[in-house]
Amino acid sequence: MYSVLLSHLGRSFGKVRGSLMIFRTFVFSPALISLTLLCAMTTNCGSSGGGNDGPFNVVGDWQANFSANVGATATGYGAINSSGLAAFFDGSGNIVELPTVTGASAFSGNLTAYAVNPTFFPNGSAVVTDTTQGKVNSATSITGAFTGSGTASGTFSVAPDSPLSGSVVPVLGVMNGKIIGFSDTLRLTFSSNGSFTGGDFAGPGSTCNVNGTLTQEGTNNVFDITYAGVSGDCTPFTLTGIAFESKTDYFNVNGGVDATYLYAIMLTSTVANVRPSVIVLYQ
Repeated sequence: MYSVLLSHLGRSFGKVRGSLMIFRTFVFSPALISLTLLCAMTTNCGSSGGGNDGPFNVVGDWQANFSANVGATATGYGAINSSGLAAFFDGSGNIVELPTVTGASAFSGNLTAYAVNPTFFPNGSAVVTDTTQGKVNSATSITGAFTGSGTASGTFSVAPDSPLSGSVVPVLGVMNGKIIGFSDTLRLTFSSNGSFTGGDFAGPGSTCNVNGTLTQEGTNNVFDITYAGVSGDCTPFTLTGIAFESKTDYFNVNGGVDATYLYAIMLTSTVANVRPSVIVLYQ
């Protein structure tokens, strides 16, 4: 499949200055002294921030909503990992990636949308990049605005999502899969340590042998994933991305059957011109 894809695709305190000092007599009231001591014992005396400036723990599952389409996406499902990687996909398989979101109060950078293979966005491009500024308001609220260059501008909000009804399900044994936007089918075997091997079948007699790793971040429903084509009918490559589990068959790859699905948003590649894509795995 990837052989086909490759062809397409500080706050500072003021310093007291001056060599002369003029001594004056001041009269301090007990109330003023008490207020001064109180301010000295607090970190936000006189601040309108209320001490709620973070950083916040944002590792987890989130849903992003955009007031105007980013590429072709108005709503996306995804996750944020401990490195600040924040990525989402919509119901068609288009992907939106936010700038790095570490939990610090403010962030800025590029908001990038990738069209699902083999489609293009309305402006004829497979990739749309907007400038954005955002704020982590709390551990449950992220907001911001984006400015398009020849595309729509707007605002966005990101809120926690609960794609599972319970705890994370161990990924173990044989998993079937699809790569959204391609006809390929996957069959991967996972070990208890998160490593996997298997095949990517692009059609009769066309198999790319793959391996990789899936690493859960603590007890969160967030995984870091590598996926590599190592031999067979493909040019060697390695993809990396972020993954999460869900009870929803967003792309109807399994006929909507009640099951646990692993969604991997693959964003980077060791080979140029490879579009980011969504891999769906299920048993």
